Amino acid sequence: MYRPNLFRCVAAIWTVVACCSTTFGQTYSQGNWHPGIHIPQSQYAAPIVDYHVGQKPRLWDDQQPIERALTAVAKRSWMRFEYIHWTFARPGSDPIGAPVLNQVDPQTVFDNLNGGIAAGIGVTPTLGNIGLDDVPGVRGTWGVDLQSADFELQFFGTGQVTDGFNITDIAAGRAVGTESIGTVNRPNIVTPLLSSGAAVDATTANYLIYDDAFDVDISSQMWGAEATFLTKPYYAGQGVDWQWLGGFRYLAYEEEFNHRGVFTSGGTLATPEVSRIGGNTVNNLYGPEIGGRASIGNEWISLSATPRVAFALNDYSAETYANPITATTPTRLSDGDIDFTPIVQISFTGELHLSPNFSVFGGYDFMWIYRLTRPHDNVVYNSLPGAAGAFTPSIEHASDLESFYTRGFSIGGVFRY
Repeated sequence: MYRPNLFRCVAAIWTVVACCSTTFGQTYSQGNWHPGIHIPQSQYAAPIVDYHVGQKPRLWDDQQPIERALTAVAKRSWMRFEYIHWTFARPGSDPIGAPVLNQVDPQTVFDNLNGGIAAGIGVTPTLGNIGLDDVPGVRGTWGVDLQSADFELQFFGTGQVTDGFNITDIAAGRAVGTESIGTVNRPNIVTPLLSSGAAVDATTANYLIYDDAFDVDISSQMWGAEATFLTKPYYAGQGVDWQWLGGFRYLAYEEEFNHRGVFTSGGTLATPEVSRIGGNTVNNLYGPEIGGRASIGNEWISLSATPRVAFALNDYSAETYANPITATTPTRLSDGDIDFTPIVQISFTGELHLSPNFSVFGGYDFMWIYRLTRPHDNVVYNSLPGAAGAFTPSIEHASDLESFYTRGFSIGGVFRY
C-alpha cells in the first residue's frame, strides 16, 4: 500500500537533485560561482570607502588658514610678566583745613560754636606724615616681531594702598573740670575754616574742634594699558640700536580721602558730635603716544631705555562729601571736566638671557603726569555767619589739578617661543 508512494517520492527527489546539479554545474563552469556567495555581474567599479568619515577632527590643524596664521604669529612672539613695586606722590604737608593768617601752630583757639569760649591750645594736623609707598602690582607685556615693525601690548595694575593716622584719648590726663581745654602737652585737634570764603586771622578764625579723637586716611590705586609699534632697529647690525615708538595709551588713577573728628565737650555730652569730611576722585587719561627706545646687548645681556610722552586728555570726576558737627544732613558736591594732561615716562630695563627661550628681567620706571585732581585738594573748608556771633560750617567743593608722579622697580621673566 505505501511502497508505490514511497517510490514516487524517492523518484521526485532524485529528479530535483539532478536538475539542481546540472544548473550549478553550468554556473560554476562560467566562473561565477563561489561556495555560499553569489556575486552579481556589474559594469561599474567598486566604491571607494573613506575611513576618515565620522572621525573627530584634530583640535589644532596648522594646515588651516586661521590656525596657520596664529601659529606663525606665536613663533614670532614673546611675553613678559613682572611684579612692580612703586611709590605714589605724597599728598604733601598741607594742613587739613583752610589757610589762616598769622597762624602759629600750636595756636590758642576759641570755640565760636559755643559762644566764643576759650578752647585752649589747638593744633592743625597736616598730611605730611602720610606716604603712599610700597605699592604692589603686576604688569604683563605681549610682543610680536612683524615684518617691518615690532608691536607691544602692555597691561598693568596696582593694588590699593592706604595710609593715614589716628589720634585717640585727646583729653586724657587733663585736670578734672577742664577736660575740653587743650594744653601744650595735650592740645585739641582743630580744623580752621574760612569766613564767608575769606581767610582771617588765626585769633578770630572759626574752628571745628575735636577733644576726643581724630583720624585721617588716603587710599590710592592705578592701572592702565599701552599699545605701541616700534620701528626696526635704526642702526642695524651694531651693538647700540635705536627704535622710534608710536602708539596709544590709557591710564586710570583713583583716590579717596577721609577724615573724622569727635567732640565730647570734655566727656559731658551724652552723644558725642562726630564730624566726617572727605572726597574721592577718578582720573581717566588717554591719548596718542610717541617716543623711542635705545638698547644695547649681546647673547647674554640686554639693556634698554624707553622715553616716551603721551599727549593725553584727562576725563576726570571729583566728589566732596561732608557732615560737619552742626550739619543736620550730609552734603555731596561733585563736578567733572576734560583737561589736557601730558604723561611723561621713562623705563629702564635689563635682561639676563638664561636660554634662547627665557630671560630674567629687571627694570625701573619713572612717570610724571602734568595735571591730576586729588580729593584732599578739592575740599573747601568754609563757614558762614550764624546767630549771636556763631557760624555755620559750609564745606564746599572746588576741583583743583596738580602735578603727580610715580616711580618704582619691577622684576620678572621673559618667555620667547
